[in-house]
Amino acid sequence: MIKEGAHTYIDGHGTVVPYTGKYAVQVENPFDLIRAGWEAVKLPAGPYRPLRVEFELTDRCNDTCKSCGMGAKSVADGVTLSDVQLARLIGEFADVGLPSVAITGGEPFVSSRQLYRFMELARGTVDIGKITTNGIWGSEKGCQRVFERLVHAGLLNNRIFVPLLMVSIGEQTTPLDRIARIIRYVSTEFTDRELTIAVSSLADPSDRNHRIYELLALYEQMYGDFPHDRVHSTMRVYLENERLDHQAPINRPGETTVTRWMGACYDCFAPTVGTYVLPCALMKVNGDLYSCAAFNVPEKLGFGNLFEESFRSILGRINSSAYVGKVRAGHGLKGVSDIVPPAVTDKMTCGSFCGSCKLLIDRFEHTTGQAEPGGRRRTFIPLPPLPAREG
Repeated sequence: MIKEGAHTYIDGHGTVVPYTGKYAVQVENPFDLIRAGWEAVKLPAGPYRPLRVEFELTDRCNDTCKSCGMGAKSVADGVTLSDVQLARLIGEFADVGLPSVAITGGEPFVSSRQLYRFMELARGTVDIGKITTNGIWGSEKGCQRVFERLVHAGLLNNRIFVPLLMVSIGEQTTPLDRIARIIRYVSTEFTDRELTIAVSSLADPSDRNHRIYELLALYEQMYGDFPHDRVHSTMRVYLENERLDHQAPINRPGETTVTRWMGACYDCFAPTVGTYVLPCALMKVNGDLYSCAAFNVPEKLGFGNLFEESFRSILGRINSSAYVGKVRAGHGLKGVSDIVPPAVTDKMTCGSFCGSCKLLIDRFEHTTGQAEPGGRRRTFIPLPPLPAREG
């Protein structure tokens, strides 16, 4: 399998090779095309201009993972974005020249009508860069039908990015034969220039066991050699989600100093494709927008709501954040070290990059006396879609 990190391209640092990396691009000059899109809509310059928004189409899910990173709800209790809300998002994304979106949940295919509806609306406006799924639809009867519907809705009509299908096999109860069938279909019916596929094998941090090895063995029993040259691998451990009230406790062995997390942090605001697509924002199903797409992103990086105000105004708020500015200028969390020095961070411990970011924001605010403009809960007030831009 293709390990994550094999192909990383940062704007201004070397040549971009099309069709390589988990988040592959179709062109040699993606950053030029992205900047041209921003210029066409007159988007103001700033340290933060996202290349992607990862958004929850729904928070409904047909599974019950005890450590769900997205805080998904049951099919009965969750909600899905309406046609009006989807149209508004398309207008907002077009207004800021957003290059791509990643669709997640919940489980997007639980709300397949809305999934296909959004894809059809997005065609020619914003690339469908990624769809994340538990693969429950990969049955003998459903697999081909779903792929045909995805293609009909515009999956292969991107302008910059090769679309990615991300299948998660952590605590999900989807039978692995369905995952194997999806992989088989992609590897035999699509080229790597049409569709990329990845398997996200999240593990409990207490034992770090990954189901990927079980999947490999099953695939070879069903179809023969596994297509290692087509499938990208993401192997990580579950993290706590502070927005999930009933999150199962995470037993992460040991603690790491915030200083070490800062030193290992990559520049998540530098324009990047290949291994990741950065910067990448996260929008929850209620419209709250976060300047980082990590599933357990600190609440104080939530800067507005896309159903209450314009994307432009939210971007303005993010770009006025002293903390975001420091991180961007310092090429990662280490950029905050002049405000929160090692003498302090050496004594602070946590279990993740996100945990260290949360601690650093609190300490940054305490030291500077400057509170972040984000992090507050908002009332959900749906607004009508924006009018289409002229020209």
